[in-house]
Amino acid sequence: MIEPKHGHIILYSYLWAREHDQGEESGRKARPTCVMLIVVGKDGRQKPLLFPITSQPPRPGAHYVEIPETEARRAKLYTPAWVIVDEFNTDDLATSWALEDAKPLGQFTRKFMSRIAAEAAAAIRVGAVRSVPRR
Repeated sequence: MIEPKHGHIILYSYLWAREHDQGEESGRKARPTCVMLIVVGKDGRQKPLLFPITSQPPRPGAHYVEIPETEARRAKLYTPAWVIVDEFNTDDLATSWALEDAKPLGQFTRKFMSRIAAEAAAAIRVGAVRSVPRR
């Protein structure tokens, strides 16, 4: 079982919104994923917002934050890399089969998480965010 914390980087089988739209139910591969806000569902369980991290340049028009080299080192990631903030998965990590490893790979600093949160908020304001619930 994992106790998710804001800023943790976990290895998670992320399901992209475009894959979900095509009827897929599981992510194609495990990838580093950033744990953002942690919300409590109607059932009282924690469900973090999980933002994907990619080494592929973001598509035009995407909302993202490039990960600086120092943050990447702290989180044990390679550069170049980006946190995509215009889509996220929600999941109960305590029971999730999509979680590859309960131990976080690393963690972003509060300052960098503030940048990610600001960009996610900007995407929300323009209606550009997609949520993919995993159960």
